[in-house]
Amino acid sequence: MKKPSEQSEQLREVIRAAYQQGEEAVIALVESLLKTQAEAIEKLEARIKVLEDQANKDSRNSSKPPSGNGFKKRTQSLRSKSGRKSGEQTGHPGSTLV
Repeated sequence: MKKPSEQSEQLREVIRAAYQQGEEAVIALVESLLKTQAEAIEKLEARIKVLEDQANKDSRNSSKPPSGNGFKKRTQSLRSKSGRKSGEQTGHPGSTLV
């Protein structure tokens, strides 16, 4: 890979050559640079979306095991307690096979 100073110097030479060729050459150079940057930005945005989607997955919305969730706290249930004990409730007539 080239050093930034070498890349900068080469770009300056390309700009000077376009400038000497005239206005249309400068416009064409700028358009091609903008197009190249736009393509790079699109690729980077797609990569960011993939990485964000991966980061947002946990055991509830993917096939990852719960141990892979990391140290995130689970959200608290919005259901309120009924006040009853768990299991068979008092006063309920039991039924057996006798």
